[in-house]
Amino acid sequence: MIFDHMKKWMTEVSILRHFDQNRETVLETDSFNYVNNDILSQYDDEETLHLMIYYSKNLSLAECNYEIYDKKLLAIICVFKHWRSELKLTELLIKMFTDHQALTSLMKDKELSRRKMRWVQKLVDFNFKIMYRSGKQNIKVDALTRWVNSVSRSFKNEWCCYQWTTILTLNRMKIADLKEKENDESIYQLILEANRINENCILLREVVLKDEAQYKDTKLRNCRVQNEILYQSDLLWVFFDEHLQMKLIQEVHDQSSIDHFEILRTMKIIRRYYYWSSMQKTINRYIQNCYICQRSKTSWNKFNELLHSLLILEQQWKNIVMNFIIDLSLSKDKNIILTVICKLTKKRHYISCSTDDEKITAEKTAELMLQWIYWIHDLLNFIVSNQDFQFIFILWKFLCKRLSINLQLFTVYHSQIDD
Repeated sequence: MIFDHMKKWMTEVSILRHFDQNRETVLETDSFNYVNNDILSQYDDEETLHLMIYYSKNLSLAECNYEIYDKKLLAIICVFKHWRSELKLTELLIKMFTDHQALTSLMKDKELSRRKMRWVQKLVDFNFKIMYRSGKQNIKVDALTRWVNSVSRSFKNEWCCYQWTTILTLNRMKIADLKEKENDESIYQLILEANRINENCILLREVVLKDEAQYKDTKLRNCRVQNEILYQSDLLWVFFDEHLQMKLIQEVHDQSSIDHFEILRTMKIIRRYYYWSSMQKTINRYIQNCYICQRSKTSWNKFNELLHSLLILEQQWKNIVMNFIIDLSLSKDKNIILTVICKLTKKRHYISCSTDDEKITAEKTAELMLQWIYWIHDLLNFIVSNQDFQFIFILWKFLCKRLSINLQLFTVYHSQIDD
């Protein structure tokens, strides 16, 4: 009886449908590990979305090594290639749903690799739009990839074997390097012992028992004593023993099984169980002097690179250095001197000027440059100054305005100007 009902349902018109080029088409794609899955659906007269065709394809060994962006894009290329005869007939906009949001701007990207350029050329014949839909909402196509994920790893085929390759085998690991030294006492026991017998610790415990909030420069708020051990809230207090503090930081930061953590990560781990005054300063000093971190990690210090010398031009008064001498006593109503030096010949101009607030503006500087520099030495190529970029920008803008030079600011990928 149940089998007869299933045959009836599977042979009804609502299930058996053919592709109609005059109906709105929806494509759903997904890629998981070594399989691409696609679903083609269409809306009926009642605006109900019906599944039309399923498509699934295994990736080659080379394609399994693609980045996730390329895998998702390959799934889109495969669906248009497989259903090319159907999708090319429809003139309506084809909606393409994917769970990789970066693909929504595929047709607008101006820089593509050779592989992506070949793929995109295959899509120009279709009227489609790539739209983002999260994996939780992409239920139907996600069900196909979940079935692939449920396949046992013991199922032997070339894709599964390639996907679960073991890189770090036991014969390549030095187990002896990961074993703890039996003779070394744990850092926690050393801190407990120091907390119990340290002279400063004994004084602080007595102060805490008297309910005093501070002892000299040490704040004791939220401190408590338990079993002759001093705690800051629930954190074990590490006392003024720099060697012990460095050993604790070394045990957290220099583990052989993990990468050297940055400052914030190391401090977060230590603060789970330990406390001492000026902890952040101590951790910063240790990590900044860590040889492995300095050698293998990129420095974010903007003064890290070598200084570059200024260009020396072959023509004089094309590259100048400009500076102000301020806070001078009044002399004929002047209290500031503008020094302009040629980088090539070292010739210079000393221009006296005045201002009420002891800060000269870029517009007034431009007037002085026109009067004393431009009319004598022609227009400049470079100006070096200790002023900020905004000052130099306003100076150049005002100079161009006074000289009737029309500035045409543009951005990259501007075809009219790039040509």
